[in-house]
Amino acid sequence: MKQFFYLFLVVVLLGCEDNFEDLHRYSTTQTKDYPVYLDMSEIGEIQVKSSYQQESPFKIVSNPDYYFVGDMLKGIHVYERNGESVSYLCFIECRYIKDFEVLGNQLYCNNFVDLVVLDVSDPPQAILLQRQANYFNQFTSHKTEWNIPFVEGKGLIIDTEPHELSGAVTDKQPNLDFKELDSLYDNLTTNEIPDSWFGNHPEYDQPYIGMIKLGLDEIHSYGSYNSWSICSYSSGTFNTREEDVWTEPRGNYAPPYYYLDAYPVRMFFQDSMVFILGATYGGVAGYSDCIVYDERYPVSYHLHYPTFIPCDITYFPDRRAFYVLSGQSIWGAFKSSESAYIERYVDYEIPTNATSIFKVGNHVITLGDQLTVYIPAEDELQLVTNYPDISGTCYSKAEDILAVANTQGLFLYDISNLENIKLIP
Repeated sequence: MKQFFYLFLVVVLLGCEDNFEDLHRYSTTQTKDYPVYLDMSEIGEIQVKSSYQQESPFKIVSNPDYYFVGDMLKGIHVYERNGESVSYLCFIECRYIKDFEVLGNQLYCNNFVDLVVLDVSDPPQAILLQRQANYFNQFTSHKTEWNIPFVEGKGLIIDTEPHELSGAVTDKQPNLDFKELDSLYDNLTTNEIPDSWFGNHPEYDQPYIGMIKLGLDEIHSYGSYNSWSICSYSSGTFNTREEDVWTEPRGNYAPPYYYLDAYPVRMFFQDSMVFILGATYGGVAGYSDCIVYDERYPVSYHLHYPTFIPCDITYFPDRRAFYVLSGQSIWGAFKSSESAYIERYVDYEIPTNATSIFKVGNHVITLGDQLTVYIPAEDELQLVTNYPDISGTCYSKAEDILAVANTQGLFLYDISNLENIKLIP
């Protein structure tokens, strides 16, 4: 009799539990956001074409056989040297390129966030030697916001896509089971990069890239945090290392410094000095870090501009003067003879929309919709001459030859006489 009673009690209790669940079960719909990853299979392709319209040239580098002209977010135009003249050879498509360098017959360039190394000993038959994925997207510490979000092994996160799941929720299982949706949507991809990722100034947008050739066989770029990332490719092997101010033995040049409220927009090497140009997040102010070699301790000159982002800069050591383009005028910045401190800034109030500034001898040259020659005096820049028929968005200079690129092509000029600059046919 007791056994029958306990069995009856168990049945009643179980029935009550079922009734309790029946009373408290309800249906609901929940949404889960799934990341959409960038498919780099198309973007990452490197193709060589016979020609391509030169749209936004931004940099010129060369080796003994070729000139290479970077076209922003498009690729690289290759010109063959023929004595002192050049002829168009081919176009190396490298989508979303924003910087590149050449070491001998090796072309180093960014393919969005990847580093690509090409053998360009015969540019029309360029060969891919190395692709280093995410090379320009690995900042650490307080600069993680410089990275485009990504998941290791899956790629860059370009967007999210919401998906709904309907089901019953109980006290025993308060959360919906998304396993089926996870299996369907955990690997969503697209090969389209949002237009919002690139503005009118792509150099201001992520990924932040700068590449310079320091030495004969290494390329320096921004490291993970206040450091250089140094790479080379030799004998079929890609090598990379980090070098910061505490590294022993320390390199010749101080590593770039990452500011809390600013980011770099351009880096170049000129006259044995590393120049880094940057902008603040507000987009109004800017800075230049000018790094010189010092075997005792790394030395940098920091220039701050409260009202503009610098377009370009050059340095006259004899005058201890930096000359800077603001986009509207030419500025001078004079450093102390005792230290790296900048003593004074001067706005010469010379209206100009030039984008390049450099020195030839004791002259200041600006290049934009025309080429202009100045000679610096104590507190002014004295105009020497204008060349309205010479225009360009970037240049390179070697001895008495000036290479200038614009949307019409690449042009070489003899600048041995600045008062009579001549086109080399």
